[in-house]
Amino acid sequence: MSKRRRRTTAATIERWIKEGRGKGDFAKYKPWLTIHDVPSHGVVTRIRGWKSGRLHHYLSEHYELAHHYQMDWAMNVVDIREQYPLLPLDKTMFIAQKLGIRHPIDPKTKHPIVMTTDMLLTVRSGGEVRYIAHSIKPSTKLNRRVLDKLQIEKYYFKDLDVEWRLITENQINYDLVENVKWLHSANILEEVAYLTNELVCELEPVLHEWIANIDKPLAKITLDLDAKMDLPMGASMNVVRYLIANRLWKVDMSRRILPTQKRLEIQVNHFQNWRTDHENNRFSVFRR
Repeated sequence: MSKRRRRTTAATIERWIKEGRGKGDFAKYKPWLTIHDVPSHGVVTRIRGWKSGRLHHYLSEHYELAHHYQMDWAMNVVDIREQYPLLPLDKTMFIAQKLGIRHPIDPKTKHPIVMTTDMLLTVRSGGEVRYIAHSIKPSTKLNRRVLDKLQIEKYYFKDLDVEWRLITENQINYDLVENVKWLHSANILEEVAYLTNELVCELEPVLHEWIANIDKPLAKITLDLDAKMDLPMGASMNVVRYLIANRLWKVDMSRRILPTQKRLEIQVNHFQNWRTDHENNRFSVFRR
């Protein structure tokens, strides 16, 4: 579907509010803007989030989507709401007037637009839940006008006692991003090609032993195991991706995983503990 510029009018804003845009959380959240609402100079995309289970809409691949991968991996982040609206409109207009900054308007209709922040994160630390707003911008785009609009965002969230941060490429670990991107489709067992719980349990001990003791790149080891076990090509690699994605194998995610070039260093193996807990829970349910 082609992207089209939505013209901002009072009626448009009222209709989107009635549609529930900017409301809800987790799977029920509806972003204020979707990839079909605004033109983008970068690669727009939708991706199903690990934490929310819904499709997220991102207007730039190298920045917004990259940061999403970081936040999807972050243990303390429990929900990600993208394109979060700064409502009511009167509030951002008041802040802009107070700061002496021109409020953003639709260039065609001249109507003030509803500003959005790129991400509103729900963060859990211990027993405390709080919110953090992230505005994601490339450092090369931080001109005076952009900084003025960011000031409006900052003061909006300050008034709500919500922490606000500016994220540029300097706060994005692209090695981590590429690793999570590689793992992302392997998070749910039922959605990974060739994988069953039985296959994971059968292959994990062999994979762990081979990876720990054979000095070959990961891809070579997994292909050799596929051939030995008469499995479809890629099955063993999918087991590895599933184990890492679910933190059953701990690896250094801050360094790029290069399956065709390097060995995989497994720092900690949590699989047996998980398997024992899984079996205990299954038998506990059965006994009921």
